[in-house]
Amino acid sequence: MKKIRLLIVLLICSFALQSAFAQNFTVSGVVKDRLGKEVPGVSVIIKGTTNGVSTTADGKYSITVPKAGTTLVFSFIGMTTQEFLITKSETINVVLDESANSLNDVVIVGFGTQKRSNVTGSVSTVNNKQLVQTPVGDLSNALAGRTPGVITKQPSGEPGADGTQIYIRGNSTFGGGSMEPLFVIDGVVRSGRDFGQMDPNEIESVSILKDASSAAIFGVKGANGVVLVTTKRGKAGQITTNYSFNYGFSKVTRLPDALGSYEYAVLYNEAKLNDNPNATPEFSLERLEAFKNGTDPDANPNTDWMDLVLGGTAPRMQHNLSLAGGSEKIKYFTSFGYLNEDGLYSSLNYKRYNVRSNVDIQATSTTKISIDLSGRLENKQSPPASIDNIFEHTMRNPPVQPARFSNGLLAAPGVYPNPLALISEESGYNRNSASYFMSNFQVVQQIPGVEGLSIKGVLAFDRNFNQNKIWNQWVPLYVRNNDGTYTVNSQSKSSLSKGYGEGQSTELQGHINYDRRFGKHGISALALVLQKQNQGTGIYGARNSYESSALQILNFGPALNEVLSDGEDKTALRSAAVRVNYDYDGKYLFQASLRRDESENFAPKERTGYFPAFSAGWLITRENFMQNVKFIDFLKLKASYGTLGSDRIPSRFGYYNRYNLVPNVYPFGGNFVTGLTPGAIANENLTWETSVKMDAGIEAKFFKSQLSVDFTVFKERRKDILATRSLSVPLSFGAALPAENFGIVDNKGFELVLNHTKQLTNDLSYFIGGNFTYAKNKIVEAAEASNIPEYRRITGRPNGGIYGYKAVGIFKDAADYAASPKHTAYLSSTGPGDIKYQDINGDGVINDDDITYLGNGSLPQILYGINGGVNFKGFELNFLFQGAAQSQQLYTQNAAWAFHNGGRVNAEWLDRWTPARPDAPLPRLTLNTNGNNYLVSSFWVQNSSYIRLKNVEFAYTLKNKLLSKIGANSLRVYAQGQNLFTITDLINLDPENTNGIGRYYPQQKTYTFGVNIQF
Repeated sequence: MKKIRLLIVLLICSFALQSAFAQNFTVSGVVKDRLGKEVPGVSVIIKGTTNGVSTTADGKYSITVPKAGTTLVFSFIGMTTQEFLITKSETINVVLDESANSLNDVVIVGFGTQKRSNVTGSVSTVNNKQLVQTPVGDLSNALAGRTPGVITKQPSGEPGADGTQIYIRGNSTFGGGSMEPLFVIDGVVRSGRDFGQMDPNEIESVSILKDASSAAIFGVKGANGVVLVTTKRGKAGQITTNYSFNYGFSKVTRLPDALGSYEYAVLYNEAKLNDNPNATPEFSLERLEAFKNGTDPDANPNTDWMDLVLGGTAPRMQHNLSLAGGSEKIKYFTSFGYLNEDGLYSSLNYKRYNVRSNVDIQATSTTKISIDLSGRLENKQSPPASIDNIFEHTMRNPPVQPARFSNGLLAAPGVYPNPLALISEESGYNRNSASYFMSNFQVVQQIPGVEGLSIKGVLAFDRNFNQNKIWNQWVPLYVRNNDGTYTVNSQSKSSLSKGYGEGQSTELQGHINYDRRFGKHGISALALVLQKQNQGTGIYGARNSYESSALQILNFGPALNEVLSDGEDKTALRSAAVRVNYDYDGKYLFQASLRRDESENFAPKERTGYFPAFSAGWLITRENFMQNVKFIDFLKLKASYGTLGSDRIPSRFGYYNRYNLVPNVYPFGGNFVTGLTPGAIANENLTWETSVKMDAGIEAKFFKSQLSVDFTVFKERRKDILATRSLSVPLSFGAALPAENFGIVDNKGFELVLNHTKQLTNDLSYFIGGNFTYAKNKIVEAAEASNIPEYRRITGRPNGGIYGYKAVGIFKDAADYAASPKHTAYLSSTGPGDIKYQDINGDGVINDDDITYLGNGSLPQILYGINGGVNFKGFELNFLFQGAAQSQQLYTQNAAWAFHNGGRVNAEWLDRWTPARPDAPLPRLTLNTNGNNYLVSSFWVQNSSYIRLKNVEFAYTLKNKLLSKIGANSLRVYAQGQNLFTITDLINLDPENTNGIGRYYPQQKTYTFGVNIQF
């Protein structure tokens, strides 16, 4: 009996083994990208299990499949996931496309995703590869030139404060309202700085929502456009480790061309004689010769202040380590980043530490939990003097004043502060430290028994702390006496200020999602409720006249003239939204959404707003009549219409009457006490701005997607803009005017994107593309007085325009002066060689009635980018040109005028008016404040159009068996450049600068070398 049982067991095992061996078979192949390059580290997973492999350094894989009908899932961060049904042992070579370029890939939209081919709104995407190609400290700079509809201005290059101003499709508001877009990171609204200070290595993609249908789901926050950030997440498979490091240095893109001492002194003498022909020249012939020959530089200096402060280079370096992987049950992505940027002077440094952990847990077959935690530490040290103060004197100080004597002592340059002392570490410090914690907890529950139905709950909690300490102390400056000795300046006492602030934000979201197809009918829907609360507090204290620097704390300073202040604020928003998407057979697309918002910032009757939007699309290439049109791969028409809002207005609780505290003004009992003065009149009808947007476009791909075109026209009317009636109510009104919602601005334009890519051979490919944006606005209503002449009205002209006198040349001689209209306010101080203005109203004189429109201002109406690249085997060359047009910069003070405030002279003033040169382009020189020449006029308005090589990268990726010996899949080395050269008619200043005085930390050109290794 035992033998029979044993025989039966052996037979069963035999059949089982035969069956197992019969079912198991091997699938192998190579994974490449769309350019034909092998992709290492791709996860190849048996769907529904945790079993899988990763591709090797040369993109190869081999996996054992248990049975026919098994599905293999190929996934890689930044690329489209693909699935293959396996029926037999075979070779499967896979081509993965970049996520941002695949029509079958999903696009991140507000609170959800959509298949790219089904998107009916205006959405642009920047992928991770494009972000990391740009070596910048602030991520906002990586968007410039990369995508249409995004107009950028970078006003500063200062480490830690070099963010770009972003305008999505231009400027549509005035009166103090903000045009900053909304920033949303993984579905939660965060600040622009939270976005700018992210490490680009932790980002999967950035989507720009520009039209009503894509942004209306954000309601009162969406009128300025939305920047949606999606961070990386883990994929099932072996752990993938990625380390990147880059090191580089930066320098100023351009410096003003200031004259040296000899030319300065010659022009100074000329200016002095112009003011008084009987005056004695300031600089003798002997001293002029000493300047020219460089004799005794301590007594006859030739100081280049700009070069001393900004002429060097500033090193920078960046590290990032990320790990990703997991199983079907738990997936994770973790990133650690470090950035260290020095300034152009040793007392300026910025450090940032980033950490992120994204964990996805498949708790049950129908329940998914996501836990996203991120943190950031920022430490910045700079001089105690402000940027404005440092560059005021760097721009102003003349070259004939010494900066540092030959013995190393810092000089006291006459009545001018010494910028070298202002930036010296001896002057003290300005220390800023900030820490940010952000969390995002999500639970998604599929509803059993109802296909496509799910609910989601979101809790986001953020906390931030910041502190600032400024210690300002005396720096000894010396004067060189005639006998060769030195006298130190009188010692001043030190001062201290400290500030502390903290804030927190809590956001709760509840979602109901439905997504299902019924034959040819596809339906998806979203219902959303949201509540968000922000609160913050801050305190500030300052004391001066410290006797000693030994104890740099507030308690040890004298209480006399101390400053104490604090503040608190709290905001809240409650919202509900619905969105429905429908498509018929993937050809006819429709979307409708509605959002309801309530804000505490307005009176109860004005707190609620409704924001609807609609869009439709027609995917023509899915029609039967297009099937034989072989050269057109994709063709879609789309249009949208909707209403959005903007609560980013300067008024806080403007529906209340308010009073202002005025300290120490009322005498009571022999003492002065604090009193109150009335503030602005209350307005119970205050509400948010309203934006009505229209959008229509066409998308197309031709010749097997080698050529793509995307063209969109748009129009917006922004109404209910908050402003005061200061242009029509006289000052004699006697009270502070209330803010009112009366402004209207129209904004319209178009966007064009062209891209071409070509695979020439298995090893050689190239791509070239460009984007072009035109956005022009005009003010429709600004409550101007009815008696303002048409040529001076802002209504009907661009928002932010420049107004002043129209210069028509220079008075060439006495006859020209006598025959021309002159400004009535400066009759006694003008003459030949001064600027001549047009008599706009024809009354024979120049006065305020001749002020007119001069230009649309510093924000360009045209922005464009041209990008391209070549790939050969492991080599890559990528470039990006970025440009802007139809913008102007108004120059003033030391950036424009010679000897302003006793200051320096730039080289263009060598070509100035003299009696012997009456046709020179610049007016006569003077040491006095020339009221006529210094008027705001077209004479000082310059065209600030430009094109610059924004970015260039040369890289080589190494993949061979030697790397596998150290566990590595690939090694990439690269060299990058940022802002390498600029072509512009603008002189002295960078064309992206928004400061016409020139008091700003200049934009930087950066050279970077780096390495990226993947394990």
